[in-house]
Amino acid sequence: SILVQSSRDPRPLAANFFMSMTTMRLLVVAACAGLVSASSFYAQEVTKDEASASLLHELAPEERQSQRWQELKSAFLTTYTALPKNVHGFIDHQAARYALHRFFVQRNGWYIKGLEPTVEHQKQEGVADNTEQLKKNEWVTSFLQDMLEEKLDHKGLDLDGLVALAASVEDLVAHETEHRLKTAYEMQGRSVDETLSREDAKDVVRTWYVGFLLAGNFSANSPEEAHAKKALFERRYSDWSHAEEWLEALEAEHYADSTSAVEYASMLSLVSKIGETYFHFNDKECSALKHTLQQMEGKKAGRVRLSTFYSKSLYSHWRFTEKADYLRRLGALDESDGKTQHVLVTNYVMARPNCLETSGLYALCCRNECEDLMGHLEGQLQKAEAEPSEITALVSQLPSDTVTVPRTLDATLLDRLEQVAAVNNGKVPLHGRLFAQWMHHAYPRECPYPHEFGTTSPMTPDEWMQATGQSDSSASTEEMKQQVDNDVCKLDEEGRPMSGCDEAADLPWSETEQLLAKGPSSSVEASSRGRGGVILPAALAMTVALALVFDYWRTSRWSQCSKGDVFYVNAMSSRDLTSRLRRCQKSLGAWLLAVTAWLMDLVDGPVFAASMAAGLVVLGIRGFMERRSTKVL
Repeated sequence: SILVQSSRDPRPLAANFFMSMTTMRLLVVAACAGLVSASSFYAQEVTKDEASASLLHELAPEERQSQRWQELKSAFLTTYTALPKNVHGFIDHQAARYALHRFFVQRNGWYIKGLEPTVEHQKQEGVADNTEQLKKNEWVTSFLQDMLEEKLDHKGLDLDGLVALAASVEDLVAHETEHRLKTAYEMQGRSVDETLSREDAKDVVRTWYVGFLLAGNFSANSPEEAHAKKALFERRYSDWSHAEEWLEALEAEHYADSTSAVEYASMLSLVSKIGETYFHFNDKECSALKHTLQQMEGKKAGRVRLSTFYSKSLYSHWRFTEKADYLRRLGALDESDGKTQHVLVTNYVMARPNCLETSGLYALCCRNECEDLMGHLEGQLQKAEAEPSEITALVSQLPSDTVTVPRTLDATLLDRLEQVAAVNNGKVPLHGRLFAQWMHHAYPRECPYPHEFGTTSPMTPDEWMQATGQSDSSASTEEMKQQVDNDVCKLDEEGRPMSGCDEAADLPWSETEQLLAKGPSSSVEASSRGRGGVILPAALAMTVALALVFDYWRTSRWSQCSKGDVFYVNAMSSRDLTSRLRRCQKSLGAWLLAVTAWLMDLVDGPVFAASMAAGLVVLGIRGFMERRSTKVL
């Protein structure tokens, strides 16, 4: 807990804050006992009307001409260009979610709630939610995306569609930020119409900042109570001096060209910057956590034996206490060894226990360093799939925090990339599970291991406990000691496996491929479905065309062979034949228009196929009736 933790606990701020939430709630409840109208930072639930109004506002023609729109468009362009497209030339539902998730994580460190890669599987499994804000606002992004896709007839999203969704999310975040700032003014007994002195402005911003760091779990009924709670927070939180130091630097930059008087608009701009840039400060803490775990590795890169993980917690100030079952659910546990369990360093660092739930709409988590590497590959390749040789040429020259270049990729890594290509028609999809797994092998300390869809979930400790009925997400001291004692591998005084320990260096490799999108270039399976979706309508169209051409040819021949007013075979007059020729010409014209509409995606494949099938039925019935009439004569 941030209120009782050791001042030596250096885990990320996010972890410190999250683990403190229960204690802080008790503090707030106790401090507010007897108060029924205390001001609170808890944001109001976003309504569907607010969400839809935000999207409609961003879709207005004048918004598309704004500088903000153009900046967002430029920011999305590289990723959008590299994503696989569907038959309409747009990106599919999951690809759009991926692009939005990538954008906010890279730019602001925001993990938008509802956009997590596995959140839809979590909903399908009916995972209960014990966190009020998560329960309220996870639906927002899906609602916005469904609303926009419906306007576009579910053909996917173009670049402008992505920009509109991102801008709408930003608008809702800005609305929440402003709500909390107005609450901070109210707590301090101030009006938003006032012009504040620099000192008073600092007081209001500190109130907003504490509410931000406590995920809105902060309330007060008077300025005196707000001051008392802030003072308590500052005393109990061990890293407050660094957090305030970062804030003071941001304030100095913000106020550099201003006078001593501070208007509300300036305050709103400042607190917005805090939310948008706080991840830079949190990244320092995340780097320290990653470095510590990296020093605990054995022979397997990017992995720490679970016994080592717990030993560090038992015999040092570090608090690595998550239960194995919880780590497994988070996707941070590697059990491929068969002899012992390992904690996946990158998966663990990014996991929800190390996140700061600063907003009802997003969480601040340790950034996925692999996104930067992928961004570089996307920018260089500018396509959804590439030849293995193209990728290896780029990766051999692509450095990371722990990988120096130039480097020669080992034979196993090269062979596996060829295997990925073999599974996908000779090319490597950049956004498939197998390539993500290959990147994990190439950069085991930057790229997370990609588990199969539906096997993991980004659950907070509260969510996991609610879903499993467990009373705690942390292992007891006895459980951790048992794990350490049962490990056949001896550990040194730092908790690392000693030399001679029976531990292979190989990392696990799964053959399961799962693709981000199901467009025509996505996979063998997807392309087969694409061909199937084209072949049937095309075959029906050709059959109808042949039948119409044959009917026209036969009618023309009959007309040329007619004698006088009555045709000598089936008693059809020349006048009737002329009328029939016109009908044949109109039918061919209608066929040509239908095919053109289908090729231009103005008519869906199933609808077009049904219309061609109906035409065949009509032609068949007419032919049958003519043969019957001829026999009667």
